[in-house]
Amino acid sequence: MPRVMPPDPALSQLSALQAIAKETGRPLLPWQSLAGKFLTATGPDGWAYREVAIVVARQNGKTELLVPRILLDLRNGKRILHTAQNRTLPRQVFMRVAWQLDKAETGYIRFANGQEEIQLKNGGSYRIVAPQRGARGLSCDTLIFDELREFEDYDIIGAATPTLTASNDPQTIYLSNAGSDASVVLNDLKRRGEEGGTDEFAYLEWSAAPDRSIEDREGWAEANPALGHFLRMSTLETAFRTKPPATFETEHLCRWVASMQPRLVSDNAWLACRSTIPVKPIRPAIGFNMDPSGHRASAVMAWPMSDGRIACVELMDVSGDPIDVKQLGTDLAALVRQHGAKKAAYASWTDKDIARYVPIAEALDGKEFANASENFARVIMQGRLAWDNADDITTDLAWTARRSHDSGAWIAVPATPERSVTAVLAAIRAVWLASAPKPPAPRIG
Repeated sequence: MPRVMPPDPALSQLSALQAIAKETGRPLLPWQSLAGKFLTATGPDGWAYREVAIVVARQNGKTELLVPRILLDLRNGKRILHTAQNRTLPRQVFMRVAWQLDKAETGYIRFANGQEEIQLKNGGSYRIVAPQRGARGLSCDTLIFDELREFEDYDIIGAATPTLTASNDPQTIYLSNAGSDASVVLNDLKRRGEEGGTDEFAYLEWSAAPDRSIEDREGWAEANPALGHFLRMSTLETAFRTKPPATFETEHLCRWVASMQPRLVSDNAWLACRSTIPVKPIRPAIGFNMDPSGHRASAVMAWPMSDGRIACVELMDVSGDPIDVKQLGTDLAALVRQHGAKKAAYASWTDKDIARYVPIAEALDGKEFANASENFARVIMQGRLAWDNADDITTDLAWTARRSHDSGAWIAVPATPERSVTAVLAAIRAVWLASAPKPPAPRIG
């Protein structure tokens, strides 16, 4: 069962859909039958749902659901347009549909790449259209958007939606796995679905519950309703071992991520470093950062522990519209004195106004910040960091990515420009200073 869905429709053409699927040699799985009930739900004026969004992990059989649905439309004399950012997916569906048609019902089939079209003698038609402006000037009854997560603006939606204007019984079908912050069209559908949708919109989502660990196999089952049919657990195990965490989450757990850019560190590695921190810091260093808008600033303290780990604690996380820099600088200077910090680091392009209040502070930018970013990730992954009560850093890490440089180095950056990660950027600088070798003891004589 999907985690998100509207109430079951009272009437549908599910039996007809199941019969066609059986004819193709691919009977519908239980999850496909449930989705098919919404795709073919009927009301007094035709389709009950003018929009149907089906969100499910990859390799679960979305294509096998589309084929009988398209055949049903074709044999009812309807016109279908199918688009995706990658033409490979619609073409696979197109070929499957073409193979199922009898010569007696077919007018013509055009297989040329970029010109794929099926025309039946009853007037039904099926075309693949380009994702940019390929739908302009066309008309249809059914409009299919495949892999909607790839659509990062509304251009194609705006170009294709008018194709339904002249239809007496229009329907738009959206298919996808989970997306990221950039998947603006899909994200809007998800919001509408979670808010309850409307009488003419059905949103169905099979996904791992948000509170489940990425390693939780029960969560894998929640997002993969074909598991135990043609999809094997061993396939997911291989994907888990070989794919980046963000990719595995979106493709196989069907969970949203901030960005498809590589995460700075995994949630599991960070959470494994949670520990009890000694109250009294020893030779602490402080990192601080303010976002370019001046609306948020953070300060983090770190110091070496006797067991070889680096302690990391949050000192402040403040916001304003904008922040009072003088007050922030004064408060930060007081924290430096209170904890006896010997070193402090900041970002020169955003924090110079604050740094004036902290005489010991030095800029940590460029190559040194790249080294600090790598060091922060390494210390966490090796379990050499200890933290407690670091809610702001924990939250920010979900929105922190690695941005690669041509040199092969990388730095920590916000996964999206709209979301600040000042707590992480401050922590990186503090941990870098705290990781420096101890100064040699003075020699006597």
